[in-house]
Amino acid sequence: MRARDFTKNNVAYNSRLNPVAWDNNQLNDEVRDRLLEIAERFVSYLEIPNFKVEDVVLTGSMANYNWTKFSDFDVHVVTNYSDLQCDDIAEAFYRAKKQIWNDGHDITIYGYDVELYVEDVAQPPVSEGVYSLLNNKWLKTPDFKVPSIDRASVNAKVLDLRSQIDHAIVAADDPEDIKRISEKIRKMRRAGLDAGGEFSTENLAFKILRNMKYMDKLSNAYRQQQDDDLSLK
Repeated sequence: MRARDFTKNNVAYNSRLNPVAWDNNQLNDEVRDRLLEIAERFVSYLEIPNFKVEDVVLTGSMANYNWTKFSDFDVHVVTNYSDLQCDDIAEAFYRAKKQIWNDGHDITIYGYDVELYVEDVAQPPVSEGVYSLLNNKWLKTPDFKVPSIDRASVNAKVLDLRSQIDHAIVAADDPEDIKRISEKIRKMRRAGLDAGGEFSTENLAFKILRNMKYMDKLSNAYRQQQDDDLSLK
């Protein structure tokens, strides 16, 4: 039996930026205005007094040539984590807040989801394209360069991680068992981005798992395990 190619439909490289948002290299005014409005609502939701917005940027595949039908608008509200005056928990706090926001909202622009993040000005994301929504200009213009993708390695990584996720969900008798695999995958992706960029094996495997809803399965299993542990039966 022929092995399944998970990269098909999940990995692409196009000759132009996504036309729903871009006219050549200029962001559509209507899209920009709406993304800024969404970011403003997100900042209000954070409920942090004197929260300072350094910038609001668009990154990821919607600011590059590698968009697919699974892409979303990755909108990063840039701030200085140190302003929260608790650097050791700032990242975890902002990650939790963005997770609650993204889980509780289903905002789309022309069929593409909008994902909100809080970014530390000292740690910009690894992305081939970075567009400032506030200043309406490229901070990093993506180059059109068809990447070399090790599809065999990506497929092998997806199979391995999918198996680990399924096992963790079935075997877990503690929420921490599921949290460990989630953290492992998150760190793996970060390492891949740092070493090989958006087309690294690790990052592509993560995106495929996310498109296949395996990351959602992990999150749901973690919450269910917590509920079971806290319940009296």
